[in-house]
Amino acid sequence: MAITGHSSRDACPGALQVHPAADGPLARVRLPGGDLTGAQLAVLATAGGGVLELTSRANVQVRGVKDPAGFAAAVAAAGLLPSASHERVRNIVASPLSGSAAFRGMVRDLDAAICAVPELAELSGRFLFAVDDGSGDVAGLGADVVLMSRGEHFAVFAATTDLRLRLPPAEAIHEAVQVAQTFLRVSDGAWRIPEGAFPGVPANLPQPRTSGYVGDFGETTGALVPLGRLTTRQAMVLAEAEWLRITPWRTVLVPKGTRLPEGLITDPESPWLHVTACTGSPGCAKSLSDVQRDARPIGVPVHWSGCARKCGRPRGEVVDLIATPTGYQRSAS
Repeated sequence: MAITGHSSRDACPGALQVHPAADGPLARVRLPGGDLTGAQLAVLATAGGGVLELTSRANVQVRGVKDPAGFAAAVAAAGLLPSASHERVRNIVASPLSGSAAFRGMVRDLDAAICAVPELAELSGRFLFAVDDGSGDVAGLGADVVLMSRGEHFAVFAATTDLRLRLPPAEAIHEAVQVAQTFLRVSDGAWRIPEGAFPGVPANLPQPRTSGYVGDFGETTGALVPLGRLTTRQAMVLAEAEWLRITPWRTVLVPKGTRLPEGLITDPESPWLHVTACTGSPGCAKSLSDVQRDARPIGVPVHWSGCARKCGRPRGEVVDLIATPTGYQRSAS
């Protein structure tokens, strides 16, 4: 097995490797499973000095970082940077509503196992792990390695290939690491695992959700962050929560009764649940329009983009509205 890849290392930003965006340094902090405390959110909101963006991998981007070195030190002190060498490869999405200690502990154990293998620091910042509780909510998000609950065991997938393994949690984590190591040895610089790269059988993984977890869920409340953007003021209100969980659909889960900032949406029928957008100008020099200003619901799932790259586009069926010199061009794909 040999996988042809890219000639250079990908440039995905991290907390240490920032991206020189048009509006200043951009940092991305990985949150395995989307979990963080209110105190940690407060650090992200104040240490960066800019707008927070929730990503489709349940991570947080901080725009306009004034002091990258000081930001990295603050993030490390808050416990959000357990491994400087692996900080860009700690990409793990997990079923947000599974709040059991065992399930969340498995996500943390997978994170620790990834960081414990030196060679995995060479993974692309785009490589993705998913831990699904069996509901199918994150299994279809296009992860490179998927662990999906099958009762007391987990099925293991490499991209969309079922490796025909049903393992207890600890063994499933070990196998996930093994798959990533094998990929690195044969990848020749590839960033992601392509379909059919590993022996097994094709799997019919669930279709990706187009929105997720807004409203009341027992002792948990879910709120949409429109277009995934939090101001510092909004973030500081959310930081009053004991814990938070960011989801891949740019919603945030908090304990029921938590005070929510103005501007977040808790109506599960809101049309804004089906609107996503890239950063647009002035934050992105390649954008042909102020996408964050222009984006709005159009009655169907839609992604607004400032250029043909369509950054931040969700998986699944969605209408693309792409900025051009003469306005937005619509295409479905």
